[in-house]
Amino acid sequence: MTPRFPPLLRSPAFWLLLGVLAAEFWAFDQAGARRHTVVYPRFNDQIQYLTESYTGYEFARTRGVVAGVLNALTNPSAQGTLHDALAVVAFHVTGPSRSAALALNMLALIGWQLALFLAVARTSGSRPLAFAAALLPVALAGPWQNVPGSAFDFRLDHLAMCALGLTAATAVLADGCHSRRGSSWFGIAVGLTLVTRFLTGTYFVLIFAGCALWILCDRGPDRRTRFLHLLRAAILAFVIAGPIFWLNYETVREYYWIGHYVGPESSIRNQHFGFMRSLQYVFGHLGERHLGPVFGAIAVAGGAVFAVCRNAPRQPANGDVGIIGAIFLLAPAAVLILHVQKSEAVLGALAPGVITLVAFGWSWAAQRAGPAGRSVVAGGIALAALVFFAGQQHRPAFTPEQLAELRQVNTFADRIHARWLARPRTPGEPARGPRVAVDYITDALDAQVLKVVIYERHGVLMPLEMTLPTGIAEPTEAEVSGRLAGSDFVFVTEGEIAGPFPYDRKLAALRPNVHGWCLANLRPAERFTLLGRRMVLYQRRDLPFP
Repeated sequence: MTPRFPPLLRSPAFWLLLGVLAAEFWAFDQAGARRHTVVYPRFNDQIQYLTESYTGYEFARTRGVVAGVLNALTNPSAQGTLHDALAVVAFHVTGPSRSAALALNMLALIGWQLALFLAVARTSGSRPLAFAAALLPVALAGPWQNVPGSAFDFRLDHLAMCALGLTAATAVLADGCHSRRGSSWFGIAVGLTLVTRFLTGTYFVLIFAGCALWILCDRGPDRRTRFLHLLRAAILAFVIAGPIFWLNYETVREYYWIGHYVGPESSIRNQHFGFMRSLQYVFGHLGERHLGPVFGAIAVAGGAVFAVCRNAPRQPANGDVGIIGAIFLLAPAAVLILHVQKSEAVLGALAPGVITLVAFGWSWAAQRAGPAGRSVVAGGIALAALVFFAGQQHRPAFTPEQLAELRQVNTFADRIHARWLARPRTPGEPARGPRVAVDYITDALDAQVLKVVIYERHGVLMPLEMTLPTGIAEPTEAEVSGRLAGSDFVFVTEGEIAGPFPYDRKLAALRPNVHGWCLANLRPAERFTLLGRRMVLYQRRDLPFP
C-alpha cells in the first residue's frame, strides 16, 4: 500500500524548504563552524559544556550509548542537561569534535524553522507565507556573530533560543489549547526546553500564567476544555522535566540562588540597574545584537509589501498567533528585566516571541493578497534572508594576524601535554594531571580550556587541575602563594595590565612577588604575546625543557 502523507508534507513549498535547510546546514558547517574550531573554544562558558559532552562520550565508549545518554541526563548540572546527552549521540555517529557539537546548534535552529513552517501554514492556510516565516530565524543577526551565545558558541543560550522558538510554534499548533493533540505536543516541547536550560522554568511560569489568563478571558463554551488541555500540557512538561529538576535541585539552588542573589560573587556581578535602565538594556541589546537591522528591514518591508497586495477576497488572520507571540516575548522579558544580573547573551530568548509576532503581522497584512502576490513577496523575503545568511557564513571570523595569535593556545596545549607525558616519574607516584595557574581570568589559558584543547587535538581527557584563578573574587596573598607552590605550569603577565575582576586586580598588585617566586622555584619556558598581553610561561624545573 502506498503510504499517505498529509497534504502539507506533499507540497512543493515543503520540499523546497527541506532543500534550503540542507544547504543552510552545509554552509554553516563548511564556511562557519570550521573557521572557529581551528582555535581554542572561546568565551569561557562553552568550556564547561564541551567538557561535559566529551566526558559523556568517553563514558559511552566503555558503557554503551544508552548508558552514556542516561549518565549525561542524570549528571549533576546547574544550567541544563540535554546538550551533552545529544552530543553523546552525535559523537557516536561522527566522532567527538567541536564541529559535531556546533552542528547541534544548527540542527536546533533547523528544527525551529520546520516547526515555524508547519505552524504558519496551518494557521494562515498559505504555504508561501509559511515558507517566508520559516526563513526568519536565519535573518537574525545574533546566531552568526563571533560573540558569546551565537551558533558558533556551544553553550545553552543558542540552544535555549531555538527550543523556545520550537515551543512557541507548537503553542500556535495547539490552536489556543482547543486541540488536545496540539496541547500535548506543546507540553512535550516545554518539557524538553526545560531540560535544555533550567532557567527557562522562570519563563514558563509566566507563559503558563499568561495562557491561563487568556483562556479565562474567553467567554466561549469550551473554556473548561481549553483549561484542561493547558493543564495536560503542564503535566506532560512536569513528567519530562520534573525528575531532572529533582536530581539537580541542590546544584541549581547553589548556582542560581546563592550564586546570583546571596553569595559573595552576586554583588560583584550585580550592575545595579534601575527599572528604566534595565528596560533599555534588554530591548536595546535585543534589537542591536540579536535581531539586527537586516531582520528589522525584512520584517517591516515584508509586512508593507504584503499590505500593498490587494487582489483577492479578504482572508482573516488568526489572532491567536499574535497573542502567543506577545506571551512568548513579554514573559521572558519580564524575568530578564527584573533579574539583578544582566547578560547580552541570554536575550536571544526574546527572539522567538518577536518572530511569532512578525509572522502574525505578515498574515494580518496579507489578508487581501492573492496566491500569486503572496508567492512573489514570500520569494523576495526568502531570497533576502538567504543572501544575508550566506554573507554571514562567508565573513572571516578573524584576520590572519588574529588567527596566528589565537592558535598559540593550541601550541601551549600540545607542549604541556607532551612535557607532562615525558616527565620523570618515581615508582608509586599517584596518577594526576598537570596543575596550571594563570594570573588573570581568561578564556584562553586556564586548565579547563587547555584540557578541552588537548582532548580535541590528542583524543585524551588529561585531568588538568586549575590551581589559579580561584574565582572572580579577590583571593588572599596566602592562598595565592599556596596555590603557586602546588603548580606545575604558571602563566604570568609582564607589565602592569589588569583585568576587570577583583581577582585580576589582586594578582596585578602581587605580580612582582609572583614573578620573583616563579624565577626562584620554576624556570621560564616561553615568552609570548596573547590578546594584547605580554606573558611568560613558567614550568617546574624537572619537566622537559623546550
